[in-house]
Amino acid sequence: MRCLACIMNSPNSMKITKKTLLFAIITPCWVIIAVVGLFFASKNAETLFDPTDALYLAANTPGFSLRVNSILSTALNASLSNVVVHISSKKNCLCQFNAKRHISSVKKAVTDIGKQNANVFIEEVAGLSDIVTSTPAIAVFDYEGELSYFGPYSTGIGCLSGNGSVEPFLDIKSPLGAIVPLESSGCYCAI
Repeated sequence: MRCLACIMNSPNSMKITKKTLLFAIITPCWVIIAVVGLFFASKNAETLFDPTDALYLAANTPGFSLRVNSILSTALNASLSNVVVHISSKKNCLCQFNAKRHISSVKKAVTDIGKQNANVFIEEVAGLSDIVTSTPAIAVFDYEGELSYFGPYSTGIGCLSGNGSVEPFLDIKSPLGAIVPLESSGCYCAI
């Protein structure tokens, strides 16, 4: 068995090639540039959920909840008691694709608490695009069919369940009326 000092002092042990040195310098630089690029790209993709203030204006008018209830119950031809309506677009949009996993987890949570899921395309529901101008969106109705939440699934660039806005409102009745997060920003598809 050879001693460690003998191995370390041998001419072949510390030989660093130009190729190895170049790799050791370029790889960390590439990683740093990629991370910085992704950060700036994600900030550019982050938009307001209500960029035209359509939801803000609608939510601040008397009868907002009744209007949303009327639009969606007519579209679904059903009562909205204990129903969660998932609103998406027919357009191919990266944000809709990114949100699929989160939307699936919300749908599972809805089923687990005994509510029903319903799906609509915003383009097919008369009057809905006058209120909400971005997707994916969600409307949560309580056991009395009253609107308790209306807005985005989450905030932030990834539409991830860890930054979800809707989960706390899936199974509660707000005594003050519908919760409508008006200043949300994240990855949303403009209609």
